[in-house]
Amino acid sequence: MMPNILRGYTASRFGQLHYRVAACETPDPLPPLLCLHQTPSNSGDWLPVMEPLAARRTVIAVDTPGYGMSDAPPEPASIEDFAEIMARFMADMAGQGLIAPGRFDVMGFHTGSLIATQLARSLPDTVRRAVVFGLAAYPAEQREAKLANLLGAFPPPGPDLQHVEKLWAIIGHLSDPRISYEERHVSMAECLRLGARMPWGYISVYRYDFLGAMAQVSQPVLVMNPQDDLWAPTLANAHRFPDGRRVDIEGVSHGVLKLETSRVVAEIDAFLNGPAAIDT
Repeated sequence: MMPNILRGYTASRFGQLHYRVAACETPDPLPPLLCLHQTPSNSGDWLPVMEPLAARRTVIAVDTPGYGMSDAPPEPASIEDFAEIMARFMADMAGQGLIAPGRFDVMGFHTGSLIATQLARSLPDTVRRAVVFGLAAYPAEQREAKLANLLGAFPPPGPDLQHVEKLWAIIGHLSDPRISYEERHVSMAECLRLGARMPWGYISVYRYDFLGAMAQVSQPVLVMNPQDDLWAPTLANAHRFPDGRRVDIEGVSHGVLKLETSRVVAEIDAFLNGPAAIDT
């Protein structure tokens, strides 16, 4: 029987962190799996895959500070800040008995992929394996240009509702055609309630040297590459993980976790559960 997904809060240096957990009840479970979402979303993105993946491990998804129902930092934080908070979060979850202590696996989507990479890079003896969906990996000059263009793409809230029109256009452009308009409206509402903080996660991404960090990850990494806005940089840069393997998912844009649940779960299970993944 699949576990229910429970929700809770715990403390961080930026305030309360909101999380969802699917507990594994089988004897001798595999290491727990931490799931980190994209910008500007929340841990609910992982709901389609949490229970299937929890058959052999406890799966925990957390709202990045400033998103979902987690408290916000006073200003845009760094990817290093987020990784440090997530490492402390996992230690706290182990201390509360919600997950097994010791090593864990990590999975990230877009912004979450950077945080997962930084976690693996900074905790080589604690993070066992990593799964990343999409690589926002750009050289410094491109990152600087993207930072400079952020306010044009995501203007602050104003009386002319330009920010609403631009956001709706972006959601329409990025969403897989099979994602319903109701689901798109829900996503938009989640974004709008963030106000001017909505693009802060992108600031964190573009300030981070992802290309340099990837080369410093010693653990095995599974790079899942749906055909969304990060398709091209992922194709170009997945090889930078020294022990990485790329799986391309053509014909699927944003919404891959819901639209290709069975395939996604099978790939992740094979990577995390297979004989070669039982690391000593």
